[in-house]
Amino acid sequence: MFHEVKIFDKMGKVKKVLSSKKLSAEYWNSFFNNPLAESIKAKKGRGQKPQKSADSDDENLSD
Repeated sequence: MFHEVKIFDKMGKVKKVLSSKKLSAEYWNSFFNNPLAESIKAKKGRGQKPQKSADSDDENLSD
């Protein structure tokens, strides 16, 4: 959620008002058009090795 933003000039008068809808739209557009997001989607590099799960049977537990 974004709140309305008011931009003032040097004299303290309102110069510009940005609505919450406009701020939200600009944020989400920049989020989905981010060049870093494309590199994350590419998933380059080696994959992770599967981790072995610990055996938790009662017979294998020591006191």
